[in-house]
Amino acid sequence: MRRISRSWRVPAILALLVAAALTIGLALVGWAPSEGTARAQKGGRGGKGSKKGDTSEKTVFVKAGATMKYVANSAEPGFGSEWTGAAFDDSKWQTGAYAIGRPDGGEPGLVRTKSPEEAVSIYTRAVFTIPDATVIRNLFLAGRYRDGYAVWLNGTEVYRSSSLPRGALTWNTVATPRDPNSGSGSGARGPVDISAPGIPALHAGLNLLAAAVWSSSDRSGDLLLAPNLSINRTAAVVRGPYLQLGTATSIVVRWRTEIPTESRVLYGSSPGDLTSEARDASTTTEHIVRVAGLQPATTYFYSVGTDKAPLAGGDADTSFVTAPAEGSASPVRVWILGDSGTAKTAARAVRDGYGKFAGTARADVWLMLGDNAYPDGTDSQYQAAVFRMYPKLLARSVLWPAAGNHDQHSKSADGAGIQGEIFTLPAQGEAGGVASGTAAYYAFDHANVHFISLDSGKEDRTPSGPMLAWLRKDLAETKQEWLIAYWHHAPYSKGSEDSDVDKKMIEMRTNALPILEEAGVDLVLGGHSHVYERSFLLDGHYGPSGTFGKSFIKDRGNGRVDGDGAYRKPSRSREPHEGAVYVTAGSSGHTGGGPLNHPAMFVSLKALGSVVLDIKGDELDQSFLDSTGRVRDHFTILKGSKK
Repeated sequence: MRRISRSWRVPAILALLVAAALTIGLALVGWAPSEGTARAQKGGRGGKGSKKGDTSEKTVFVKAGATMKYVANSAEPGFGSEWTGAAFDDSKWQTGAYAIGRPDGGEPGLVRTKSPEEAVSIYTRAVFTIPDATVIRNLFLAGRYRDGYAVWLNGTEVYRSSSLPRGALTWNTVATPRDPNSGSGSGARGPVDISAPGIPALHAGLNLLAAAVWSSSDRSGDLLLAPNLSINRTAAVVRGPYLQLGTATSIVVRWRTEIPTESRVLYGSSPGDLTSEARDASTTTEHIVRVAGLQPATTYFYSVGTDKAPLAGGDADTSFVTAPAEGSASPVRVWILGDSGTAKTAARAVRDGYGKFAGTARADVWLMLGDNAYPDGTDSQYQAAVFRMYPKLLARSVLWPAAGNHDQHSKSADGAGIQGEIFTLPAQGEAGGVASGTAAYYAFDHANVHFISLDSGKEDRTPSGPMLAWLRKDLAETKQEWLIAYWHHAPYSKGSEDSDVDKKMIEMRTNALPILEEAGVDLVLGGHSHVYERSFLLDGHYGPSGTFGKSFIKDRGNGRVDGDGAYRKPSRSREPHEGAVYVTAGSSGHTGGGPLNHPAMFVSLKALGSVVLDIKGDELDQSFLDSTGRVRDHFTILKGSKK
């Protein structure tokens, strides 16, 4: 193994002597092992019976808060690449703690050491101690950075972000903005396995981590650097399990592990009878397993894990119910969230309000109307706003999201929207409907309902564009009784967003609604405006609110069985222009202002909440629940002959 050169300067020699004498991390001339190093020197995390120096369990050597030396570069520093090696004298560098960067560098609460505004790169060096290098089984690098990032261990380069060019890196190297591997720049996708280059570079005693970050081409981008170096990570589940692409005979189960493993789903009729399995022998941290050959409308319990052992599930709370046979009149419950991605108290209140209303009843279909993860739809923001917010619900109900404008700030590594990377959606028509070829817009069936999710943000919204051409084809082929469409930019609103002003809202109303109404759409759901608004039964209005009149209202009543009576559509099968209800439900994470006076709306509320649909046969009931679980609005649509 490589050993640190004897040409270490005096500060390093003193640190080595003190560390050897005391066997603890000790700050010296601004250098100190991280908290994880101190734990390792005290015998690791092995607990009772562990040996001194045993780091066989996960140990973090460098993390946020660790002491380091740094130099922020706005001009040539004059030492080339020598600074990455152990022998380099950094005694004149400043002392700080990770994370370093500008306070607006994506995550202001993370920054502990502020860098100068004029800096275009930052070099850092941190020393850590390994008591016994022979126990290292794996080595992982994680953390946060923006915009380009590289790491060396004892002078050996072990990681370089895809936002940096190949070849020699200099103080003024230019990074690519919004590195896809950093979660839109501010959150690394780690931990990344750097065992192959990294373990040979390490040895017992003092080791050096050198890390640097570079800004992007316009030099106005934020700088942020907070590396995390750890060893002996285990196959813990850090996301999920969550359910995707559910049909009458199959379902996709997804989860994320801390380190790459093979994938196995065990399932059966009870938690104690998980005798069937679906598996994938390839190793990954992003596990996507399709479970097929299932029976319609049947409950299955399941666990996820490796070939060696389950890692999550296997209990009474981890189960799914397959969809009923296509076209059946089985009851369907749908839960709908719009603009829920704040990851804050309001979103939790809306979640809990739904729990009070629903009790133990499971949502058969779960829709998100976009802006599912603020502010940029990064992977780490989805982790906070979706996967940490709804873990129990995700393990029991299939989620079908639409993307919002905030979600679309980030892209996956292939340049497509991150929605198609985090979620498994029916781009090839796997759940009914016509294949769209993209996760941006798609269709699926559940019982006698046909759902259509459109992309009102980045896709071409013109009548001749690919999305609306696909929409016509899909509508021409579906025979389902109910038709529900949803997307982010609601076609009618006078809330925090104005559908007379917002271009995307205007274009969806002008171009998509005529196609849907010709196909007999029953309900259209949107968000973007952070209020709740619900229309009368409408048809044919595609202009601004000032052009709305009585002729566009098919039923001026409140649509309530306990009020003016349900909205009635004459045909049980879908027929053109019999009317639809339009709902703006963008208040599942926060509320906004606005006059709330759109003439198409029967009710308009500035209230946190979510929407619940209950569909059975030829009846659709909708309720708007506020964050306490109280029903603030409801209506019914009936199809066919009078009841």
